[in-house]
Amino acid sequence: MLIVIAFLVFSPAACKKKEAGVEAGPLSIGNIAPDFISKDVNGNTVRLSDYKGKVVLIEFWATWCGPCRELTPVLNKIYENYKDKGFVVLALTPEESTNTVKSYIKENNVTYPVLITDMKTTRRYGVISIPASFLISRDGRVTEKHLGVTWDIMQELSSEIEKLL
Repeated sequence: MLIVIAFLVFSPAACKKKEAGVEAGPLSIGNIAPDFISKDVNGNTVRLSDYKGKVVLIEFWATWCGPCRELTPVLNKIYENYKDKGFVVLALTPEESTNTVKSYIKENNVTYPVLITDMKTTRRYGVISIPASFLISRDGRVTEKHLGVTWDIMQELSSEIEKLL
């Protein structure tokens, strides 16, 4: 049953551009972002709490998701612009093969941290469709969240990131 649910939520059909700004589940703006533990592509354990005091953009995505793939160069640019000012992008892909993700990172010159997460984390954030973005302030609060992230939303997020830094 879990496999069927995961397929329906993260299938290519679920990965479609939605209207920007749609609320993503029970996690509301102003809430403390739930901590999580995930592994990076090298098997290292990473926690959201490792980035306490930084501005964090959490991006739920997948290698097979067209809109997610379109955002990769945008996320690279945002990360490179702000990483030395206390900002990080954490890209979380739910339960994908490490080899598939490593290949994607290499082919697309991804410079930000990419984590392979579990469905528990995805559910805790209320993610029902990808891409999904959550901007977290230095004090750990969600300041922005979007499903169906588009170029326009990324430009808005850049402005919000500058304010938070």
